[in-house]
Amino acid sequence: MGRRRALGGTWEQGYVARRDVRAGHGPSIYDPAVAFAPTAPRFGRRAFLRAASAVAAPGAFGTPPSSVVTLDLPQLRYEGNWNPRPGAVVELAREVRLRTRLEPVARPSVVTLDGNDVFRSPFLYVAGDGPLPPLDAARLGRLRTFAALGGILVFDEADGGTDRAFRDAVADLVARIFPGRSLAPLSSEHVLFRSFYILRGMVGRTAADRTVHAVLDGGRIQAMLLRNDLGGALARDENGLARHPCIPGGPAQREQATRFGVNLVLYATCLDYKADRAHVETLLRARRWR
Repeated sequence: MGRRRALGGTWEQGYVARRDVRAGHGPSIYDPAVAFAPTAPRFGRRAFLRAASAVAAPGAFGTPPSSVVTLDLPQLRYEGNWNPRPGAVVELAREVRLRTRLEPVARPSVVTLDGNDVFRSPFLYVAGDGPLPPLDAARLGRLRTFAALGGILVFDEADGGTDRAFRDAVADLVARIFPGRSLAPLSSEHVLFRSFYILRGMVGRTAADRTVHAVLDGGRIQAMLLRNDLGGALARDENGLARHPCIPGGPAQREQATRFGVNLVLYATCLDYKADRAHVETLLRARRWR
């Protein structure tokens, strides 16, 4: 797998997110071209390092411009205010393209739970500022399968922590997707906070609650709730100007929010491999593979 394939494929082909971050195992990567089956091959360390080289800072290893990792960053459409921060995901995709070797599509797609489009990427962004509509068994099953296969559900509170309607709706939905589990504070030592930049928490348009709340499966994030309105910090108008002020930290807070977004996309694509802009050669010398 000298070059990462574009993140795509169909449900019939299947996809797999081979990111075993349990103790004793190195990380591996998402490849939708590999069928999800008990006999599907695990990606080893060599394939992982190729992916790490591809997503490192541009020019760090003299990688040809064509050696990029393409992906979509879908946003979920549902009945209700599904897009409270227009353009936020477009801006996130742009920042990831500027800062890494990943190549998100310029216009991330909008998907629903009526079909299998949700399975085309390991990333699903769900924004809101109010209640979520009830889901039938089929739609709920798609979300459960998406997470089980390695996808990450990212719930973003557009109210910035001022209203519990969306938060409570997400908590109820998570309880249905993951019976017996619930959102819990994510440790600041989690690899999410080191996947590209070294961060100490999460901020967005607001900074009231820097804690990421998540559902984990052996250390891997399956779903997360962001309470500081990440989309509000990212969204820009047609002139490239920020749509919303970041309170209380201003431009510095917006930069930290953008960095968190970059970390999030890197984490969803290739897990547990680097600290702040570190070179892969340094990791090879320093890391102890267990």
